[in-house]
Amino acid sequence: MLSDLRRQISRAYGVLQDDAAMAQDPARIPQYLRSKRSWFIVDKNGVVVYARVTDPRGLVPNDEMLEVLSKLK
Repeated sequence: MLSDLRRQISRAYGVLQDDAAMAQDPARIPQYLRSKRSWFIVDKNGVVVYARVTDPRGLVPNDEMLEVLSKLK
């Protein structure tokens, strides 16, 4: 888990909703400059070995992430 107050990491990983047109649409303003719900597992060499992006209410089963983590040992 991490905090990304400056949105640098969200932008680098391509999960920041930064389309300026969103700011012009009252229905989409709440999502503007927010990150999509995302999970990333990065190995000790800095390689992303798992990435999952879902809609705001989407969830990833814990078993899926635990399986990836168990393979990193």
